[in-house]
Amino acid sequence: MPPITRMLKMWREERDPCAVPGFTARYGSRQRKGLTQRDVAELSGVTEGWYGRLERGKLDQVGDEFLDRIVRVLDLDSAQRAHLWLEANGCEPPPLRYSDPSTIDPVVAAIVHSLKYPAYTFDHCWDIRVFNQAAARDYPWMLHGINVMIWALCYPEARLQLIDWEETWAKPMASQLRRALKANPDDVRLNEVCNHIRQADPVARRILDEDVTAVIHPDGDRRRLYLPHQHEETEVEFVALARLRDNTRLMIVAPGDIAQQVKEAMPSVISGM
Repeated sequence: MPPITRMLKMWREERDPCAVPGFTARYGSRQRKGLTQRDVAELSGVTEGWYGRLERGKLDQVGDEFLDRIVRVLDLDSAQRAHLWLEANGCEPPPLRYSDPSTIDPVVAAIVHSLKYPAYTFDHCWDIRVFNQAAARDYPWMLHGINVMIWALCYPEARLQLIDWEETWAKPMASQLRRALKANPDDVRLNEVCNHIRQADPVARRILDEDVTAVIHPDGDRRRLYLPHQHEETEVEFVALARLRDNTRLMIVAPGDIAQQVKEAMPSVISGM
């Protein structure tokens, strides 16, 4: 049995399906822990036969993006990621795209880490700068240095986690991206993000290039999604802020019921001032 077979089989059998956001809602609860080859194939956007050939060591060269999908689906750490690349392609994996520490505002970072709800900052290209533990818990893809737009528009696991993916999530987010590129047509990173999306997924390419939805920002929007280890859908409200000095964007993802309670309490708070 090739080493890649033993590793992938062990990793997927150890993966808790409940930790994959939306998995139990779509596929139902499991009597035992672990993912099947079919599960991993669907979550990574390939056929079961294609994934099976990877697990049997029958593929000569595997794309970096696909291998990183496997890393996210199976929740592999950096050492496991390196072993996967060495067995699949015979080389070290490319470095993940993480933020340059010099671009992180320490004041804003302190605010992010002090918040009890999921929160993160990102730049004008939607590259994440800093996120708190609550965000990593609910949105584990952030641990892998992924651009917000690329994850939401391109990756199969996003379509599993985000309810009413195309209408509620993809079209508004693609509208924001189109608007940003129109305002900054020569921005190298923005063009890189858009081109990645166009090349990675035909549905995302259609939405980005052909849809006419017009959205400026998601502040105050309420959307539904699945969270890890939760069987029922969750409604969240986005609270979007920005620092004027460098336009660092701060996103807080508040539980919808908590946000509603705060709004209902505001009139009494104001009248008592």
